[in-house]
Amino acid sequence: MEIVTLDEITQGQNWVGLGIAGNQAEHLVQAGEADDFKEVVALENAPKGMFPWYISGSDSFLSVNPLSHALLNNNGEGFLQPEPEIALVVKFEYAESGPQLLDGISVLGFSSFNDCSRRVAASKIGKKKNWGAASQGMAKEILSIDDFTQKGGSIDNYRLTCYLKRDGVLIPYGKDTAVTDYCYFNQTLVDWMVNQINTQLDHGPLEPIGPMLAKSKPSYGVVGIGATCYSEFGNSEMRFLKENDEIFVIAYDGTQYTRAGELEALLSENKVHECKALILQQQVTTI
Repeated sequence: MEIVTLDEITQGQNWVGLGIAGNQAEHLVQAGEADDFKEVVALENAPKGMFPWYISGSDSFLSVNPLSHALLNNNGEGFLQPEPEIALVVKFEYAESGPQLLDGISVLGFSSFNDCSRRVAASKIGKKKNWGAASQGMAKEILSIDDFTQKGGSIDNYRLTCYLKRDGVLIPYGKDTAVTDYCYFNQTLVDWMVNQINTQLDHGPLEPIGPMLAKSKPSYGVVGIGATCYSEFGNSEMRFLKENDEIFVIAYDGTQYTRAGELEALLSENKVHECKALILQQQVTTI
């Protein structure tokens, strides 16, 4: 494994941003979005579907690249909530013929990701995710991998945690969670993504991802694989972001740090540079 950037791993080619809804038990309930999916049929414990947050060349708001490594655009919303996730950088394998768009997906790397959401009523999930530049976030550093589909592979030791710093006080915002706690992971997740892109229809909060990709057939994608559950604070009335808040989404090796508290101590002492982890640090500001 080595540290790379998104430009390096995609070789400067176009990429799309996608997300997965409902891949972590309880998150949709905590987010107040479970009712949005009441008519979406899915297997027990399976994710509910995929959604777009960036489609290069689209004739809609999705054409704006919302990804930032350092800032989060408050934009006067008032109801923004971070969603700590693992993001996969993938390469799409397109079918040469036949009715299916994709033959497969290769996972090239992963990083920490903030799939920030507007907690407002919207007909489609994508409308809650992209409100312009710096409305989503991913750590600049990506850890390259070639064994995601194998149980026990290099990513399986990782955990995900999230903190909010407000008025100088560091507050646990997301529950410290093993990445293997995702409902679908490894080969099961890859197979599900291929099938979902090939078959997902315009239904309820979901959109037909396949036709969106078919227009330009981008080689690469950044896929947020689902938000983890919130802490007590992250699920409280104080959860919405304010100007000058800082968000930390951290993917760390659970064999290197035995508990998130070790990282929390470094963050509290403003020693982010000493943390041996994939860290997304975003300051909330109006752009």
